[in-house]
Amino acid sequence: MPKSIQFTKIYDFPVEKMWNALTDQQALSEWLMPCDFLPEVGHRFTFRTKSYPGFNGIVDCKVLELKEKELLSFSWSGGSLSDSVVTFRLTDLDGKKTRLEFEHSGFKGLMNTFLTRKILSIGWKEKILTVQLQKYLENE
Repeated sequence: MPKSIQFTKIYDFPVEKMWNALTDQQALSEWLMPCDFLPEVGHRFTFRTKSYPGFNGIVDCKVLELKEKELLSFSWSGGSLSDSVVTFRLTDLDGKKTRLEFEHSGFKGLMNTFLTRKILSIGWKEKILTVQLQKYLENE
């Protein structure tokens, strides 16, 4: 299994709409998890979701990179996972479609390199980026 989770998808939405879904606090809270995100490098924020054994439901993050309509990167630390990085890269294809290149990297240790990564990979690829984000964009 690769040491990072990678996913690429072309969405039938303009880059402005995609960027808003990634960087607007209310939008991000709707399709991903409730959060107190602000699009400012250095801003610390949290995602909150249901807890389960070994995870209190809180993901601590910090905005690492931000390039308007192109790149959003933030740290991701929660449960047994610490110091991983989530990155979204957007490419405007024709003014109507956008390519999203997603990567969740920085998995360390046996637990993080297998079980946690496997669970997150399924979540990102089969639910969050393909169902939840798509549904949000369609209804927005």
